[in-house]
Amino acid sequence: MKGFRLPESMRGELAKPHGRLYRGEGEKLLLEVEEIPEAELFCTVGDLVTASAIKVGLIPDLAVADGKTLREEDVEFEKGVFDEVIETINPPAHISCELISALVKALEACESGKKVLVFVDGEEDLAVVPLVKLLPLGSVIVYGQPGEGVVALRVDEEKKVLILILLSRMEVIGECDELKYLLGGDWLGSLR
Repeated sequence: MKGFRLPESMRGELAKPHGRLYRGEGEKLLLEVEEIPEAELFCTVGDLVTASAIKVGLIPDLAVADGKTLREEDVEFEKGVFDEVIETINPPAHISCELISALVKALEACESGKKVLVFVDGEEDLAVVPLVKLLPLGSVIVYGQPGEGVVALRVDEEKKVLILILLSRMEVIGECDELKYLLGGDWLGSLR
């Protein structure tokens, strides 16, 4: 599968919060996230966060989920709240070209006012990385921080630069147009 693979040496770095951590648990925690009401686009990554947002009436513009939490128990949530569901494949510890393509397609649908769910066969955890690069400035991504709460990551220029640096340190597994699009042109050649 073409795309990026996360090296073992980077796992700890990506496991720490890259936004504002809201400590706690339960659906009502999402109502405390101050960044959501002013978000250009509101996105969730992860099944529990998406389910919690829906339960408290905060329907994400874009949600990314894989049907499981902590790769174990199944999580059910109301998929009917979304105007469109895009299915894709993404193996654990990867950012596949298929995932990037699905996110680009989802964002195009969001631009026309649709609420979109990207449903991943595999693992969605690393979707935050390409989303930071692809989303417009001022967007907010909310994702779970296991055992602690949720993280609200506001997309700004500094985060976009950080993502390019992180991507440059990941292993490239075959090239595709989606990688070039994500990295902005011919930057992929400089990663080799």
